[in-house]
Amino acid sequence: MTSPLQARSTTPSRRAILAGAIGGLGALAASAIGRPQVAQAHDPDDVRLGGANSATNTTSITDNSNSQTVLSISSTSGTAVYGSSTDWIAVYGTSTSSYGVQGVSSQSFGVYGTSGSSTGVRGLSNAGRGVQGSSTSSSGVFADSEAPDEAASVGWSTADSTGVQGYSNAGTGFLPAPKAKTGVYGYAAQDGSSKGVWGETTSGHGIHGQATSGYAGYFAGKVYTTKFHEMKEISNPAAPGTNKARLFVRDNGSGKSQLCVRFSTGAIQVLATQA
Repeated sequence: MTSPLQARSTTPSRRAILAGAIGGLGALAASAIGRPQVAQAHDPDDVRLGGANSATNTTSITDNSNSQTVLSISSTSGTAVYGSSTDWIAVYGTSTSSYGVQGVSSQSFGVYGTSGSSTGVRGLSNAGRGVQGSSTSSSGVFADSEAPDEAASVGWSTADSTGVQGYSNAGTGFLPAPKAKTGVYGYAAQDGSSKGVWGETTSGHGIHGQATSGYAGYFAGKVYTTKFHEMKEISNPAAPGTNKARLFVRDNGSGKSQLCVRFSTGAIQVLATQA
């Protein structure tokens, strides 16, 4: 006789199969909810430390919850961050209200940029300073060039303002307003020894001015010299404007130099003739 245990079928019922399928789908859905969502277009590998990484899409890290540093990279003796590009920008930083790129170093370069055929470092701002450099013990900004026909540092105002402005005032006060249509503007007003612009040379020209039709040098104040005033013989200049006179040296026609003055009327008066 067949026992009740032997007579029981070992085949699961349809109700059991359906319940198991529903439970499996629920577990799969729960596990999917717990996993972070991954963008459809991404590179297959994670970033690997100590090795080369290749990417075909942008790697983005965003923090919208606080003001902490998003990414920090440091090095004791090597380069902390290195950017390289064949024909475009190697490192690009942007900010709506602060510094686009800021670098600090105790012994070497805070920010170092190099390019084979274009600009090594470029700063751009819509409202603040494009590039700002500061130092507690050395130059805030230093420029050098090995090109024999290029300037080491260039300031260019494309809006008819000052190209280069220098200001000396012991860290107090505000930067004076620039001058319109001015290449170089220097300002210092601490005391009687202040110098807006200082030019120095051992045997050449400390300050050199050149003009085709205007004034090579224009002084709206007293002029002081510690040595002589030297002039070269020229032809009689044209008469000046009203209430003006022109002092010059000319040849008297006999090989002698004459010191002369010409007034606005056109009259020339000889002050002295070479003996």
